[in-house]
Amino acid sequence: MTLHTCLSAGTYLVGKIAADAFPTLVLGLFRFLIAGAGFLFLARLRGLVLWPLARAEWRAYLGLGFLGVALNQIAFLGGLAFTLPSHAALLYALTPTFVLLMAWARGQERPNAQKLLGLVLAFAGVVALLAGRQGRAILPPRWILGDLMILVAVIAWAGYTVASRPLVLRHGAQSATTLSILFGLAVFAPLGVAGLPHLHLAHVPPMAWVGLVYLGLVTSVASYLLWFHALSLKEPSRVAIASNAQPVVTALLGWLFLAQPITLPFVAGTVLVASGVVLAQR
Repeated sequence: MTLHTCLSAGTYLVGKIAADAFPTLVLGLFRFLIAGAGFLFLARLRGLVLWPLARAEWRAYLGLGFLGVALNQIAFLGGLAFTLPSHAALLYALTPTFVLLMAWARGQERPNAQKLLGLVLAFAGVVALLAGRQGRAILPPRWILGDLMILVAVIAWAGYTVASRPLVLRHGAQSATTLSILFGLAVFAPLGVAGLPHLHLAHVPPMAWVGLVYLGLVTSVASYLLWFHALSLKEPSRVAIASNAQPVVTALLGWLFLAQPITLPFVAGTVLVASGVVLAQR
């Protein structure tokens, strides 16, 4: 999850550039065409046999594809175009809470006082961190709609995480990830194709193409595989809470490469997030 956090830290910033340049549905289509090709290439390298699993569990993988690709990406990419990256990062910090509630409802986990305290501390740390970095940011005109769409994406991702674990345990992380992405691409493709007439290639800047490739290969292949592998080792809420460190890593990258200052809210937020993650993992 440390590696997953480092790879995912730039998603909000790089993804924002791509979300501003591409129509939402087209960006999702291109992203998962790249990801699907990447997963099929890796599956071929390992000699994975996917068809029997897909035929036996097609309903489950179709549901995962709808949650994790279609619904999550329409809401995430669409919302990111309307709101600030910091708002998206803050709302995604709620993921562990939704994951724990869903896992509890499905009988996969039992929340205890220590784990709940860890969730509260980690979320408080994200709030402190982002309040210090983005408190004076100018809000876009439709930021409320964007935030609501991001919240839908968070709930869809939490459901995807909880529903994925049984398939990961039965079929392995790579097979489960590959099939969920391919089924999701099948669900999403008609919507993406419908959005192609709104794409104007001449208006897409080079950095938006970089953002697209980053979303397709780093966020959707490497990060998804790491996420699913972690699900094979730990309960969903323990995996999800580690993602709260992403805003901290993003801020550190800003300090290293963009000379952004280390502030008191950053230090306080980092301590709270680290404490919450450690506490919830015990």
